[in-house]
Amino acid sequence: MKSKFLPLLLLCAGTLWGQQVNMKSVTEKIPTYQIGAPEIDPIFFTGRVYQGAEGYIYPYPLYDVLTEKQVQQDYNVLRLDNQYVDIAILPEIGGRIFAASDKTNDYPFFYTQTGVKPALIGMLGAWLSGGVEWNIPDHHRASSYMPINWTMKENEDGSKTIWVGETELRHRLKWSVGVSVYPNRSWVEAKIKVINPTPMIQSMLYWANVSVHCNDQYQVIFPPDVQFGADHHKVYFTNWPIGEANLGSGENDDLSWWKNFTGNSRSIFAWGSEMSFLAGYDYGKDAGTVHVANRHIVPGKKFFLWGNNANGEMWNKILSDNDGHYLELMVGGYSDNQPDYSWINPGEIREFSQIWYPIKGIKGVKNATNDAAVNFEPTEGNNYRVGYCATTLYENARVVVKYKDQIIMDRRINIDPDKYFLEQVSVPDPSDPSALYTALYDAEGNLLVDYRPIVQEEKPLPKVIDGTKSVKEYKTNEELYLAGLRVDQFNNARLDYMDFYNEALLRDSMDARVNIEVGKHYIRQGKWEKAEQHLLRAQTRLSHDYTTVKNTEALYYLGYLYQMTDNIGKATDAYWAATWTPDFKHRSFYELAVLAVKDKDYKRAMDMIIQSLYVGGRDLQALTLKAYILRMQGKKEEAQETIRYIQQIDPLDYWSAAETNLSVSQGASFLKAGTNHNSKGIIAVQELLEVVNNYMTIGATEDALTLLNSAISLGEPYVFYPLLYYYKAYNLLKGKNTTEFQACLDKAASLSPLNNYPFRIEEIVLFTTLLQERPNDALLHYHLGNLLYYLGQKESGLEHWLHATEADPAFAIAARNVGFGYGCLNDLEKSMKYYDRAINANPNDPLLLTESDKIYEQANVPATQRLKRLESHLKTVMKHDDAVMRLLTLYNATAKYDKAIKIMDTRHFHLWEGGGQVHDIYVDSHMLKGMQLLKRKQYKEAIREFDLANQYPANLEVAPSPRGGYEAKVYYLSGIAYEAMKQADKARECFEKSAETHFRDYLTDLNYYKIKSLRKLNKNEKADAVLSNMQKTLERMQQNLMDSYAKFGEANQNVQQSNISYYSGLIHLLLKNPSAAKNDFNQAIQLYPGNIWAKLMNEDVH
Repeated sequence: MKSKFLPLLLLCAGTLWGQQVNMKSVTEKIPTYQIGAPEIDPIFFTGRVYQGAEGYIYPYPLYDVLTEKQVQQDYNVLRLDNQYVDIAILPEIGGRIFAASDKTNDYPFFYTQTGVKPALIGMLGAWLSGGVEWNIPDHHRASSYMPINWTMKENEDGSKTIWVGETELRHRLKWSVGVSVYPNRSWVEAKIKVINPTPMIQSMLYWANVSVHCNDQYQVIFPPDVQFGADHHKVYFTNWPIGEANLGSGENDDLSWWKNFTGNSRSIFAWGSEMSFLAGYDYGKDAGTVHVANRHIVPGKKFFLWGNNANGEMWNKILSDNDGHYLELMVGGYSDNQPDYSWINPGEIREFSQIWYPIKGIKGVKNATNDAAVNFEPTEGNNYRVGYCATTLYENARVVVKYKDQIIMDRRINIDPDKYFLEQVSVPDPSDPSALYTALYDAEGNLLVDYRPIVQEEKPLPKVIDGTKSVKEYKTNEELYLAGLRVDQFNNARLDYMDFYNEALLRDSMDARVNIEVGKHYIRQGKWEKAEQHLLRAQTRLSHDYTTVKNTEALYYLGYLYQMTDNIGKATDAYWAATWTPDFKHRSFYELAVLAVKDKDYKRAMDMIIQSLYVGGRDLQALTLKAYILRMQGKKEEAQETIRYIQQIDPLDYWSAAETNLSVSQGASFLKAGTNHNSKGIIAVQELLEVVNNYMTIGATEDALTLLNSAISLGEPYVFYPLLYYYKAYNLLKGKNTTEFQACLDKAASLSPLNNYPFRIEEIVLFTTLLQERPNDALLHYHLGNLLYYLGQKESGLEHWLHATEADPAFAIAARNVGFGYGCLNDLEKSMKYYDRAINANPNDPLLLTESDKIYEQANVPATQRLKRLESHLKTVMKHDDAVMRLLTLYNATAKYDKAIKIMDTRHFHLWEGGGQVHDIYVDSHMLKGMQLLKRKQYKEAIREFDLANQYPANLEVAPSPRGGYEAKVYYLSGIAYEAMKQADKARECFEKSAETHFRDYLTDLNYYKIKSLRKLNKNEKADAVLSNMQKTLERMQQNLMDSYAKFGEANQNVQQSNISYYSGLIHLLLKNPSAAKNDFNQAIQLYPGNIWAKLMNEDVH
């Protein structure tokens, strides 16, 4: 009888165990500040630095219009909980964990927002703080504020998982994150999968951006073996934990405490830890957060904070109405810095796991595992605090403390996430901490966590990076190759890796390494002939004297370019040759299987795909292709078995989901079944087109059409996107259905082209083919122009935009693109012509006014004329902060300061992280007005304006900068005014304030005013020292104009060089050389006509 009922008892126990985790999808209202409509014009890359790397917008739209309108918005909230933890996920805002709390004490172990208040921090603009943000393949990834895919899974062990993920558009990398809660565990686990389904090697980083609530009692806990912290790019190191919290202050503080960052925001990366945890602890709440992951795969440990300062207060208000300060405890996989990208190969899947859990009561952490966290630290006298938190119930667990071989504590305890252990123990010799040891074991004696105090030896700071040198400084081709590879790998926005490769090829045109990289570069651009030329050079060098090559990379990429140019015989030969070595064996066999499928030789295809899977057994594309081949062979059950295996690896794999439906003649019913689970809008459309592309690549035209038709039949969002109809038209043409083809193109032409951005290399053939049928179709030319320009074929892209404007002269976006393209070529006359045409066609687009005014400025069009132009479109200008700032700058340039001030007194501007230009304009308005009043001898009024220039209005989203404000200039000019009023004491007081100012940048006009104040005070030695530093800094800047490691902004060498000439002029004035100063100011104005201070100083030099 016992054996008969045992299976039933086990089944019941398993069912009860599984019920301990609750999972649901619910609709909840969350107060939300709405964002404006996305930008209607495509935003192409022009050198923008974002988070230290390339800040691409296209092929996404830009979301940079924020509003003050708050609504109660419905969200689909995905919830997971057990008796210990409760978490919420928002798939509509990037799939982030929105909230997480410890149910035993209501502590939010991730920062939990009570509302949604976006700020301009994301790659595309709008971004939400708090919770956990998944950043793949870039930091603050493009879709962080967009809906993405999700699904829910119940697992055999009783855990439940919410999966979120997407295909990122620019690199076409697929990622999924499975967030799990387990029965009777306080864990929140994230299973990460990053997949490269493309035929090209790609560069990626992964960081989980984890936010926590912080205050004066919050401490960041790096592992105790951490002795140093690194800055971004590893250009600066600091001792840890004692170092300079406020850079430039010269004072050391404990860097682990949030409260000590009273001057500036800061990022610090843990350096060189051999431990696998990161933590933070709030001593006021006696609770904290622990992260644990394999340090060999997840080495990145970092914190970022806005700080306990005015800037931090400002960002606190920008990002949340009610929820207080936050700090980010970030963790990086395959990355230990930002930016720190690594290569992911074609067909590669990267899988790893991370675990977070709350802790309480133990006053800190010294080590942590998946099972438990320990604190072990000296208190008073000979006493040590011993604390443990466990992530599940351990009955009769054992706590041990040892001094050398002597056991000084041996305690049996019951411990679980709600019941921690904390006691004091007296140790024989506290002066020898490394002789101490503590451990927690379960009842069976298995080690849960332990710790032996670490005594650090004093070491010098690690060496900072050398940095990328100028091309000519490298002596060898290997150095040039590696420098170019690093620039490419790290997506450096300020340097062009081709500069390094081209120099290497000048020295040795046959360099195999360099030719392979250049060949891949041209493949990405769709420049097949150039790609073939360089890859053949590489192969010739590598196989010299009939040598069988050690590395088959050149052969693999030759195979791919021949495949893309329909030279199947050469592609086959190259792929087969590439299979001779393991590095490209897996992907080459996959592509050979693709070619066999196109030939409908399914037996050969199966042979090839099996060979591919011998090496890349978890390549989801290869597995799905195997399922397709099985379907074609009539082996549907085997096909479904393969698909079930794929879905176990990645439950959000679209191609296998489509293949499931097609195998049972259900079209794209997977889309309908997952209507609530799929991303919305452009991401949903592009996800579908990725799958359609897969079928097109293998020649499965009917399957591609089935998916497209099924999606269109679903309605929103698919029916509103012309890209789907272009794809359908192309496939109809391939299937010789010319009648429906024409109707499909007509349908595409009837839809809005806004935010329909082609970006795939395969789409060159698609649009080129469609244009052969309709050579005068303005929309087809526009889309192909966008695609080619984005890929790097800029001349061809511009040519197609021109054709679009010829076919439709009223096509505003096409005319704007032409104006933009000519502007980038510095053909200002043509640029202005087409921008004017665009504005005439659509006078309601503020971006046209913003961009065109920059062109008009470069063309030296007088400020009065430019102002008249913007004022004639004032209603449109006021729609966007950027356009308004152009207007304000022109008000300042034409001495209409009151008009500028009136707008800035009443308008709420939204600040981009790393921005702040509107405050500069605000300061200029008041300073210039004050100087105007000074010349008119209206001294009191002038002083009032100078005082206003020293303010930081909340509506401008600005706060005093740790680099220093404008006090040096404000107080010097105020001193001049008091001096003119014969108020010597007040004048001296102002000069002293000016002279005492500190700022981290020596190359600033503030130093000019500081020196003038020092001279007024007869402190000539100090003045000379500041002047000397200005001269040295100027010299360095002249030698190294561009900051290759900037975090934000766009490179504009003319503006930078203009500022350098302006500073040089100020130095010449201080050296009493007015003629040289005037030459410098003239040069500054010539380089950048908008340099208003160079113009002002030039007028005053005689």
